[in-house]
Amino acid sequence: MDKVRKLPFSVNRNDARSLVDQVADGLRQAIVSNYWHVGDEIPSTRELMPILGVSHIVTRAALSRLTAEGYVLTRHGLHPTVRDRNVKQWRGHVVLVGINKDDNYLQSVLAGSLRDRLMEEGYLFTQVHADWTHDHKMDFSSLDATLSRSVNLVIALYKVEPKFRYLAQKQVPFVAFAEMDKAPHGSIGFTKLDYNLAVDDFANECVRLGVKEVVEVNWYPTMCDLSPLKAHGIRVRRMKIKVDFANSPLAVLRRAGMEAFAKLVKNGRLSRDAVYFFGDDNIATGALAALSYAGLRAPDDFRFATWANKNNELPYPRELSRMVLDPVGAGATVAQAVLQYLKTGVYPSNGVVGPKWIPGETMGESEE
Repeated sequence: MDKVRKLPFSVNRNDARSLVDQVADGLRQAIVSNYWHVGDEIPSTRELMPILGVSHIVTRAALSRLTAEGYVLTRHGLHPTVRDRNVKQWRGHVVLVGINKDDNYLQSVLAGSLRDRLMEEGYLFTQVHADWTHDHKMDFSSLDATLSRSVNLVIALYKVEPKFRYLAQKQVPFVAFAEMDKAPHGSIGFTKLDYNLAVDDFANECVRLGVKEVVEVNWYPTMCDLSPLKAHGIRVRRMKIKVDFANSPLAVLRRAGMEAFAKLVKNGRLSRDAVYFFGDDNIATGALAALSYAGLRAPDDFRFATWANKNNELPYPRELSRMVLDPVGAGATVAQAVLQYLKTGVYPSNGVVGPKWIPGETMGESEE
């Protein structure tokens, strides 16, 4: 403790530098010269006053400067300590709770976009998973382990009600980024994930091209609701692809799409009059492979549109007619809302993220 009571420098009233500059420079030099080492306590503002013969205003300003520069860690009721400047000091901690699927492109890119933006602003970012177990319960163990540390905000990804209820019970500040119209109970806000943003533009394109029928192709109910097409006299029919997820999901989805459309071609049931809308880009990859192997090309032999994630669109000789969701842009939108909350305590309530319609060539052109 002797080093707490002694100083390797003093102030000089004849020095051209201000007293604050002298004290800050002296403390800084004592640290960089290893007079004090990482973790050592240094004198408090009140202890510095009589030793240096300066006011509380001077010592407080000098220590505040050293704290801002990262040399010193100050905590209420404790002595200032020398900080390791090589260790990142975070302004706060934000957690993203997603689903336990590493092959989910939207989630992976979204998380990366959030991480980059928040860490640029000095916030620690952690991604954890909470998913269904075999007994139809949710496993929150990784979330609990993370919440044992200090957390400023949790972002709950996707509409999973048990996840919202759990966070509310834990009384953790959380927001939702999900396909919902209002904030879940117990949350401080939400950013809407609206899969239907591109449906009206898709419907208008179908009307322009004289489309009479759209076939939804997916292994689960399509994320976006195509029922508005019916108001334009366009029939909507669903084609469900059977999928066995015993192995890698991506490979299984592609194979399922390939087998389903190979069978469709073999049985002569591929319709030239309909537009096939693929609600999953992996299903679309397999289906298009089967159609290409059969020597069929869009839009000459069949017409289609697909769901796609930006920068991960399907390879095809013609430009795809598609609904495109931008995961990087979505992450930036959510990050901006999170940063506003961390700065002001208010989460903006009007954020909406969704796909855009890109008119391509695979639906063909109007015959007019």
